[in-house]
Parts: sequence; C-alpha cells; structure tokens
Amino acid sequence: MKPQLSLLFIGSAVLSVVLAVACDWFFPDVLPLASTEPPHASWRLDAAFVLTTITWTTTFVSAASGLALFLRYVNDAAKLEERQARVDR
Repeated sequence: MKPQLSLLFIGSAVLSVVLAVACDWFFPDVLPLASTEPPHASWRLDAAFVLTTITWTTTFVSAASGLALFLRYVNDAAKLEERQARVDR
C-alpha cells in the first residue's frame, strides 16, 4: 500500500507543478472577470478554467496522499515503539 501511495503522492505533486507552469506559460493574460466587466466569450478563458481546476484537484490529491503517508508513518512508528516496550519488559 505504501509504494502505491508514494507513487500517487509523487505523481500528483509533479503533475500539479507541471499544470501550474503550463497555465502560467500558455495563459498569462487570462484573469478572472470582475463583476462589473461584461462576460467574454473566449475559449482561452474556458481552457484556463479547466486547467486551473485540474491543477487544484491534483494539488488536493497530492496533499491528501502526503497526509495519509505521514499518518501511516506515525502509526507504524508508534506500533514499533509499543512492540519495543513489550520486548524490554
């Protein structure tokens, strides 16, 4: 389970960085609309929205898998200390 979780963590972190760089590279001038501006019918705005949404989703997956890895590590360390305490008795 840990190797798959580690692969998910690393893969989603790398994908998040790549997508964030791609969004900044391809859509540097696309900004969110203010409420007073007329809506623009632009494929660039839609593409930037989709790319940003995917970036935030992969960032969440990376954070969640990193947290799960950390908690598994802490739990395993606590179990190891408990076993060691039983052996020392």
